[in-house]
Amino acid sequence: MSDDSADLRAHLDALNAPRPTRAWRRRTLELLAAPAARDEVLRRVRWYATKEPDLVGGRPFSDPSLRAEPGGRGRVWAAALLGDPGVIPLLDVIARRAAGVTREFEPSAKLAGGAVNALGEFTDPRALDVLRGLSRDVRYPGLGRQIAAAVEAAAARRGITPAQLVERGVPAHGLGRDGSLARDIGAYQAVLVIADPLTVRLTFTGADGRPLRTVPGALKVPFAAEIKELKSLVKQVRATLAAERTRVEALMAVERSWPYAEWCRYYRDHPVTGAVARGLVWEFEAPGGVWHAATPGEDVLVTVDGRALPDPTAGARVRLWHPARAFPGAVRAWRGFVTGNRMAQPFKQAFRETYRHAGPNGRAGAGPGPGFDGELRRVFAEGEWRVSHHDGTRFERGTAGRWREVRPADVPPLVFSEGTREVDLFLRVTALAEEEPFGAPSASAEIRGDVLRRVLPGTRIAGRCAVDGRFLVVRGELRTYKIHLGSAGVLMEPGNTRLSAEPARLPGPKGLFLPFEDERLTQIIGLAALLAADHRITDETLLRQIRRGA
Repeated sequence: MSDDSADLRAHLDALNAPRPTRAWRRRTLELLAAPAARDEVLRRVRWYATKEPDLVGGRPFSDPSLRAEPGGRGRVWAAALLGDPGVIPLLDVIARRAAGVTREFEPSAKLAGGAVNALGEFTDPRALDVLRGLSRDVRYPGLGRQIAAAVEAAAARRGITPAQLVERGVPAHGLGRDGSLARDIGAYQAVLVIADPLTVRLTFTGADGRPLRTVPGALKVPFAAEIKELKSLVKQVRATLAAERTRVEALMAVERSWPYAEWCRYYRDHPVTGAVARGLVWEFEAPGGVWHAATPGEDVLVTVDGRALPDPTAGARVRLWHPARAFPGAVRAWRGFVTGNRMAQPFKQAFRETYRHAGPNGRAGAGPGPGFDGELRRVFAEGEWRVSHHDGTRFERGTAGRWREVRPADVPPLVFSEGTREVDLFLRVTALAEEEPFGAPSASAEIRGDVLRRVLPGTRIAGRCAVDGRFLVVRGELRTYKIHLGSAGVLMEPGNTRLSAEPARLPGPKGLFLPFEDERLTQIIGLAALLAADHRITDETLLRQIRRGA
């Protein structure tokens, strides 16, 4: 199928390692000196990425094409050595196909590993963004290690740490500092904007000044290529924004700080990362080693009492604020600030579950409740720590390539809190946890209760709702209901009989501000809105349950 010269084909087929030697690279570039050779390599790599799968009997993972390709690894490396950034999206697709992410082709560890390591050769930030996406989506541990190795190799070439490489390589996608981009298309102006840490919007504004969320009919045919490019850009920005939310949240387990000038450049002022950073609380070091908490406002750092924090010096340190490191009064104050200012946080920060070690026997003093079990093993804190759970929670620290268990009493506070949180959240969503839908509330349930006390007073159902221990009590016209803050299960009074309500039938919390995304909290509020007006329910299945025993 290939028209490669015999020498080039033999050379590419001979690559039998994930990363080629310098001699192999030199010889490859010599053989690619001819334009025809370069074109043929790129054509074949493009075929790997665009070939329609031939699924045997319609079964997933049944197309053998990529696995059967003998020189695939050599060709993706040859394409990468050409330095053409247009190869980056092709390598992304190839890695996903060969790793089984797309469920089309028989997995090929050689080809997937070759594509991953070849991506590490690029200095273009988009390649690093692709590697981050792959690390999130790929499920094979071996390939995950190769992704980490590719990032480490790229960082070593620049003389920085992998964490620094990732945060400095976040693509801006052509957006301005405010996270927006405008293009004139026909008689309309298309505007792509990061509206908040969770939302990317594309609108079209015509002569009447009214923004449209859909593509105007007048643009669909004559400007089809431009529209396609814009939609692709929206997809890329959303992927980068999601990756940044995940990356920055992972820093909650790390004792890491930045010089103020560096933090401004790579966090506050970055077109994408800035949308995440400006929705968070940070700490700024003052002379004498005192830390002051503030959040980025309009060209000013705002403290919890609404005052402006003096600008730190360029070398002053900045770190991410964590409630486990703050006094309870400060945590309550920041929660009030977040809800009072309708500050949408990219992840739970002010309302984050925290866990502290307590107890002389070295066991966790706060964590998963009794009766919960499951299996979990997760690496976190930039790969330095691992938490696992099976009949108990264990912390291990990576040292010289080996994992060594550390007593909970000796685990750093942030690592302990975040690791225990991982275990608790994991166990609460297992089937075992669901066996006690009305049991003692978890830390997450207590957080939901705090949020509800703060946001419900401004709603039309405020007079009918009250948080009482582990329940949100809702007074309807027909009955009184108790919604469990952990499971969202509903009990009806009198008699504490259970009500079965399908989540799909629930109305959403219209216009209600929530400081973070929480599907269970949204479900609880939807239930409350429904049951507060139970006399208006038309669903006969629900009505029969409500009227029975009322």
